[in-house]
Amino acid sequence: MIDLKEILINSNYKKETEELINIANLAHKHWEIYWTGFNSTYICEEILKDFENLNDFRFFVYGGFSSSQRSRIACFRRDNMPEEDALKSNFPARGIKINGNFLFDNATQDDFGALLIEHGANKKDLGDIWTIGDRGAQGIIDNLNVDYLNEKFFYLRDVKVKINIVGLDELQIPTGRSKKLINTVEASTRLDAIASAGFSLSRTKITERIENGMLRLNGSKVNKPTINLKIGDKLQLENKGFIEILNLEITKRERWKVKLLRK
Repeated sequence: MIDLKEILINSNYKKETEELINIANLAHKHWEIYWTGFNSTYICEEILKDFENLNDFRFFVYGGFSSSQRSRIACFRRDNMPEEDALKSNFPARGIKINGNFLFDNATQDDFGALLIEHGANKKDLGDIWTIGDRGAQGIIDNLNVDYLNEKFFYLRDVKVKINIVGLDELQIPTGRSKKLINTVEASTRLDAIASAGFSLSRTKITERIENGMLRLNGSKVNKPTINLKIGDKLQLENKGFIEILNLEITKRERWKVKLLRK
């Protein structure tokens, strides 16, 4: 059995790490493949760093397509290691289509996710969700207990939508986000200023997300936009990816030249 206390003590993602430890214990006991729920792909990769020395286990991160922002971790014994293609073809998820006319009432990924949670889905059941122009959204959802949503009608604000549960091969997979270097000049190194520039959101919108606990700084949720950042800090914003601060340099006019990597 894995020593839960030893691995958790320095983890920035205790809840997610504990879940992975629990399924690793199951994989060790039953010689089966077990999957975590959906988490940020970045978080999945970060918590696996604490498991690198566990030679008895192997792990696989996957979210339904190669550039997914939310993924699950598969855990299995090293001496019972499946092929990658088998893991992908047996990925425990299905596709979901949310169809409606949003031409005059734009909706975001967050709006569609909130709709599903409102009608019984758990956040850990939800993989990526992406909008399809003004016609609604598509996404990936855990394959258990989702049939109750199929062919059902709901309202997102004043827009009537129909939900269909489909195979993953029926989805229009979004184009992957490539890494991008961002150079900006800011009045300070405050969290709200740098996050606003890095995630291309207004200061008002980024402040709302920070205060609502939607942003993580180095793995921990923060709700104070006034925190000053430093080189090496990593920010993660739900549905918006990640940014890392590569450099901070004060100018002669006492402003800050900021270099960011967005991915």
